[in-house]
Amino acid sequence: MILDQDRTIAALEDEVAALRMELARQKEVASAVLSEAEARLAKAREHVTLLKAAAAGERLVHAAGICLPAPLAEQPVDEIDRTIAVNFLGTGHMVKAVLTGMLDRRRGDVVAFASLAGWLPSPHLGAYSASKHAVVAFMEVLAYENRGSGVRFACVCPPVVDTPMAAAIRARDAVAIGGQGGIDPSVVVDAIDRSLEAGELFVLPGKGTKSVWRARRFAPRLIWRQVERATSRGA
Repeated sequence: MILDQDRTIAALEDEVAALRMELARQKEVASAVLSEAEARLAKAREHVTLLKAAAAGERLVHAAGICLPAPLAEQPVDEIDRTIAVNFLGTGHMVKAVLTGMLDRRRGDVVAFASLAGWLPSPHLGAYSASKHAVVAFMEVLAYENRGSGVRFACVCPPVVDTPMAAAIRARDAVAIGGQGGIDPSVVVDAIDRSLEAGELFVLPGKGTKSVWRARRFAPRLIWRQVERATSRGA
């Protein structure tokens, strides 16, 4: 009888010890979940603060973008998704964050960077060109829908610009932009201000950029031959 009771006590002690261990583990899990939730909350608050600050601004210049050159048949879908998300959806999110306040105040400038590639698709830049096509269409419709609102719109469509992005494109894929040199960033900035003052939606900075843009619209076969020559120099 006493032996049985001793065994019962030992079993209960083991059970209590196991429960204590489980409780400690659950506390660790709960603590980790709480920490993660607090981190998400802090990040969300920071994001809202930034958006509120942007909404009160007089000018939005959205130039964030990525370019991951590759032949479309070989490019992973996740790279295409990332390119569209950053270049197009990022533009949409930023514009939506500030536009209502600008419309209410009846003033402000919305400047979004597309690219000449948004008009001029090039080999190995299919995803990038598609994302910039989307920005071009988005900005054109946005400007039309809000004409007469007091808000000015500019869709910046430069050729290759001498930036770290251009260097990264060359390092990853020699064919994508071939032997094209980049224009100085200051040329782009100056063109933006001139276009806003002139009420021009599309900003086409750099020597010959407007001519290429017109040729794409009215002589697409000719412009593809020029694209092939330019990219072949980097092959």
